Amino acid sequence: MNHKKRYETALRLSKELEEEHRDNLICCCLYGSTARGEDTHWSDLELFAVTKKEIKPRHLLIDMVPVGINTITEARLIHILENPGLEWPFYAGLVANLTVLSGNYSAPARYYEAAMSVPKEKFKIALQRSLPELVFESWGRIFSCIARRKYEDIYCAVIETLLEMRTALCLLNGKHVSRDYFEGIKESFGFEKKPKDYPKLATRLWNSHDPAAIAKDARELMENYISLLKAEGIVPN
Repeated sequence: MNHKKRYETALRLSKELEEEHRDNLICCCLYGSTARGEDTHWSDLELFAVTKKEIKPRHLLIDMVPVGINTITEARLIHILENPGLEWPFYAGLVANLTVLSGNYSAPARYYEAAMSVPKEKFKIALQRSLPELVFESWGRIFSCIARRKYEDIYCAVIETLLEMRTALCLLNGKHVSRDYFEGIKESFGFEKKPKDYPKLATRLWNSHDPAAIAKDARELMENYISLLKAEGIVPN
């Protein structure tokens, strides 16, 4: 499926959703690689519908292309955006990059304004609350894999560590990223508050398959991350 057909499919699905749910649908939007015009033959198709009352998400296979129609109520979306937690970076980045296909074309801008109006102190509290779920366990898994000689699993633990650190830095800085995987990590390199040598160490970790090198860089990155958390008053000195 080429870009033109993928976009036309998104428009058709959006129209069907609008006809089915009528006033319950606030907006149906396109996001991801198709919205950016970067989709390839192998890309999926991602739609996002905001509704007044809850409706079920849908997952389809159209011409062998996986299609997801993800749904959320406006009340829940605004709650997530105004009360930062682990979901905030994803949804803030999402509403910043939606292409409206049907419904209220101004709604995403209103949602994004809500996300960007959150007081900085709320982000600090959110990070403190979420800290046990981020980085520490996945970082420890790197060394558990080495100790158990499960070298084939180290890379997965590295990815988890870096993606969770990206989420933690989003909350620390009150910012979001707009891309997945390493592209999103690279976006966080530009944040004001980040561990010392974060871009260099994160890039080396992402690309390395040498357990000894991974262990060395992971220790240094974690030490720098903890130093940052102490300096920002997230954890006690």
